[in-house]
Amino acid sequence: MNPLLLLLPIVLILTWARLIRPGTNKLEGSRIVVVPIPLLARIRMHLVPAALALAIAVVLAGLDEIPWWALLIPALSNVLLILLPVHYTLTNAGIRLGWTEFRRWTEFAAVRRAPGGARLIGMQRRRGMHIWLSGSRGDDEFIHFLKQTVRGAYKGDATVIPFPANKGSQSFVPDNDHLSTGVSAYVLDSHMQ
Repeated sequence: MNPLLLLLPIVLILTWARLIRPGTNKLEGSRIVVVPIPLLARIRMHLVPAALALAIAVVLAGLDEIPWWALLIPALSNVLLILLPVHYTLTNAGIRLGWTEFRRWTEFAAVRRAPGGARLIGMQRRRGMHIWLSGSRGDDEFIHFLKQTVRGAYKGDATVIPFPANKGSQSFVPDNDHLSTGVSAYVLDSHMQ
C-alpha cells in the first residue's frame, strides 16, 4: 500500500476540521451578535485547502493509485464545504467560528486587515485567528467593532460594546450586498429568533 493514499483522507479531514472541531472551551458570556459568513468569504476561506485536496486526488489518480471516479470525493467535499452555512458567534467574552472551540478576547492583542478579511493577532505566543469577510462596505464597520471589543477586553472592560445599527431599522446595518433578504449580513442579537 502506497503511503500517499493516506494523504488524501488526512487533507480532507483537516479541511473539515477548520469548521468542526469540538473543544473543551464552551461558549461563554452573553451573545452580542451572530455573523453569517457570506458565500464569497467561504470560497476564499476554502480555496487553498480545497485546491490542495483536489490536486492530491488528481496526482493519485494519475499514478493509478485510485480510480478516476474517486476524484468525485474531494470535489463533493469541496462543494459541501463552500455551501455549508457558517457563522461567527461573538459574545462579550470571546468569539467562535462555526463549531470550533471558543476563543477569549483576551487571547488577542490587536486586529489587523489581512487578505480576505482581518486577522486577530494572538497575544503572548498564542495563535491568531483569521476573520473571513466578503469585501463589502460593511466589513470596515465589523473590523472597527472587533478592534473596540479587543481593546475593551484588554483594558478589562467587560461591558458590551453596541454593534452598529442603522437608525431607520435599529436591527440591520445596510451595506448594499444585494443579499436575497436585502439586509446586511450583520444582525443584532436582540432582533434574532
